[in-house]
Amino acid sequence: MTDRLHDLQRAMRLIAHAVESLPENCRDVAANALLNIAAEAVVEDVGCAEAGRIFARLADHLHEGRQPPASGAVSLSGFDA
Repeated sequence: MTDRLHDLQRAMRLIAHAVESLPENCRDVAANALLNIAAEAVVEDVGCAEAGRIFARLADHLHEGRQPPASGAVSLSGFDA
């Protein structure tokens, strides 16, 4: 397992734990908040055009019923491999 993948999985576990510790009235909006933060970070990291391609690949996965697991990672770009 690459260091980047290991770090990603660790970050996902930490974020999941942090969401569980939020007040109940904030948990229902946590996913949307995380999506906004993630989208901004991806755009800053790879630019708008590549972020659009990455999110399109994510949309394809979701459209086909393949939800990314909280404990793993779905490779959407060469950066995740």
